[in-house]
Amino acid sequence: MEQNKKHLAKGFFLTIFGAISWGFSGTCGQYLMTVKNLDSKYIANTRLFFAGLILILISILKDKKDTFKIFKNKKDTITLIVFGIFGMLACQYSYLQAIYYTNAPTATVLQFLSSVFMIIGVCLIDKRLPKKIELFAISLAVLGTFTLATHFNLNNLVITPTGFLWGIISALSVVVYSILPLKILKKYSSIIVTGFGMFIGGVFLGLIIKPWNINIDFDLMTILGLIAIIVIGTIFAFTCFLAGVSIIGPVKGSLIAGLEAISSLIFSILLLGESFGAYDLLGMALILTAVSALSLKKETE
Repeated sequence: MEQNKKHLAKGFFLTIFGAISWGFSGTCGQYLMTVKNLDSKYIANTRLFFAGLILILISILKDKKDTFKIFKNKKDTITLIVFGIFGMLACQYSYLQAIYYTNAPTATVLQFLSSVFMIIGVCLIDKRLPKKIELFAISLAVLGTFTLATHFNLNNLVITPTGFLWGIISALSVVVYSILPLKILKKYSSIIVTGFGMFIGGVFLGLIIKPWNINIDFDLMTILGLIAIIVIGTIFAFTCFLAGVSIIGPVKGSLIAGLEAISSLIFSILLLGESFGAYDLLGMALILTAVSALSLKKETE
C-alpha cells in the first residue's frame, strides 16, 4: 500500500514537473524574441531539430532496431512526415508567433482552447448538439477569450488581432497535432514518433529559412535560453509528463497540464517583469476552468 502511494506520488511529481517545464519554456521563448531579438522561425527550427535529434538518439540507445522500423512502412512514413510538418512544426511555430504578438501566458491559455475545438469538431462529426457539460465548457471558454481580448470594452482590443489570430491558429494546430499521429502511435513508441516528427519539422523549416545564413549574437544568455527550450522545455517536459501520465492516467494529467499556463504566468512576472490585470487573470481562469470541466467529463464517462 505504501509502495503504491509512493508510486502515485512519483507520477504526480513527474507530471507537475513536465507541465511547469513547458511553462518555463514559453517564457524563455518570449525572452529570446523580445530581449534577444531572435526570430520565431529560428527558435522553432533550433528547438525542433535538436530536440528531435536528442529524442532519436535516446531511442537508438534504448532499442536501435525498433527506432527506424517506422520507415519500413511507406504509409507510416508518409504519415510521420505529414505529422512533422503540419502537426509538430505548425504547432510550435504558431505558438511562438502567438507569444511574440501577446505574451507567454496568454499564448499558452489560448492554445488550451484546442480542447474546446475538439469538442466542437466531435459534435459536428457526430451531428449532435453539445451535452450540458460541453455547452458549459464552450460558454466558459468563449467568455474567457472575450475577457482576455477586450477586458469587456468592445471599443478597445487588449490583444492585437494578429496575436489573437496566432493564438487561435495555435489551438487549431494542437487539434491537428493530436489527431495526425494516432494510428502510428499504436504501432510505435511516442519517443520515436515525437522525435522523428520534431526532426522532420526542424529540417523542413531549416531548408526554408536557411539558419546557417542568419547572424546570431550567441552570448551566454542566448545560448542558455536556447538550451533551456530544447532540454528543459522539450526533452525533460516531454519525458517527465508522459512518464507521469502513464502512472496517474490521462485525465489527471490533462488537469495538471493547466499548470503550464500558471507557471508561465509566474515565470513571466518574475523573470520578465510582465504585469497582468484582474481581467487578464479572470480570462485565463475561465478558459482553464473550461478545459478542466472537459477533462472531468472524460473521467465520468
